Amino acid sequence: MGNFTNTTYRTTVDSLVTGLQNRLDNPYYKFSDKKPTTVTYWNINTKKSTLDQGSKTTYDQLGEKSPLRYNKINNFQLYGIPRFIVDLNLEEYGIESSPLQGEALILPNTLIPFPDDYFTITYAKDKSLLFRVNKVSNDTIESGANFYKIDFVLDNTREDYLESLNNRQLVKEYEYIPSNAGSNFIALLESSDAQLISKLDSIYSTLKSYYMNLFYRRNVQAFIYGYLDMFIYDPYLTEFIIRNRLYVTDDESYLYVSQAVHIPSTFAIEYDHTIFRDVENKEPLLHTNSCYPVPVHDPNSLLVDRMEDYFELSINLHHSLQHPINWLDNDLFDRIQNNLPYDEDDIKNPIYRNIIINYMNNEDFSVNDVEIDNLINLNYRYSKDLFYEIPILMYIIKDYAMSLQTDNTSSSTTDDDSKEYMEKCYAVRK
Repeated sequence: MGNFTNTTYRTTVDSLVTGLQNRLDNPYYKFSDKKPTTVTYWNINTKKSTLDQGSKTTYDQLGEKSPLRYNKINNFQLYGIPRFIVDLNLEEYGIESSPLQGEALILPNTLIPFPDDYFTITYAKDKSLLFRVNKVSNDTIESGANFYKIDFVLDNTREDYLESLNNRQLVKEYEYIPSNAGSNFIALLESSDAQLISKLDSIYSTLKSYYMNLFYRRNVQAFIYGYLDMFIYDPYLTEFIIRNRLYVTDDESYLYVSQAVHIPSTFAIEYDHTIFRDVENKEPLLHTNSCYPVPVHDPNSLLVDRMEDYFELSINLHHSLQHPINWLDNDLFDRIQNNLPYDEDDIKNPIYRNIIINYMNNEDFSVNDVEIDNLINLNYRYSKDLFYEIPILMYIIKDYAMSLQTDNTSSSTTDDDSKEYMEKCYAVRK
């Protein structure tokens, strides 16, 4: 029918409608015309809080006698707070004036608000206005996620109430990560996890920079190391870096990494038999640790027609004049297979290697301070061992940091808990 009717118009309209639906399904779309205000938010911890057995409510929200307990969220963002409240000067108005109240919106997949939640907006002279949430309503977007509207009122400015929120009534403390909102990652991280992720991010950036400085040759646009008078290029390691986006960033440190040689059609099969695939699969019974250097003959490669001779590694091709090369130090290879970490009491041991050993052998993986300190203070140098160990460590650190942000342990409760608690809160007020 395309010869007789204008199907282009229908296709264009359909694409516009689909685009509109996608925008409406985007958690940020409904908030795009509203400016976020950064606050410190105290979210009721329903599992630690209690209500009066008779009335199913509470008469003292804050202070010594309050049965409520809170999770504190630093740097949380509320959308749509009226400008006159944001610009309010405590010294001019005070709490004796007419009640200050307003509405605000909360992004989906962040936290579930409750009546008697609190938040502060900090002003000049280190004084804070304490606002109380007195009503919560929600709406559901097409993805099934809820966004919430809260009604709030200026409650008081008593410092002892803030002291109670920050101490006696405090259960856990969290950091809000705005970039995680609306994604598959947790937007609220426990403060200890947020600090650890920040430290891991710093270490990752350091490793990435050091590895560039040590092994990246700009004249051939590849990672190269010297070994027994040969310059070695490893297409399997390069594939590992490409697949896991180890140098993909959203800032100026981005590096485009590509294969510097022609790879055969069977390369994916070869890669599946390397230690790099074992790392991705967390398979401690490693494949072969040996590969062979062969001269680079690809006429389109920058590694050809150089003053120095370059060799690429292969697990299939053998060169009669060259001995095999081990990817990992044999001691490390054996310790991974047998799950034998280095003794942390012996300062001569490369303790940082325990990160690799433990990652490959433990589902419940974590990094301790001793390993981190050893990694930070390592003597980074031009060596074959570090040529392979640094990218593997980068992969592990990246994967570990991501796992800390995907473990479902946010401060907010489930929707069922939320509904039950709010029904109790409103029982008397109605």
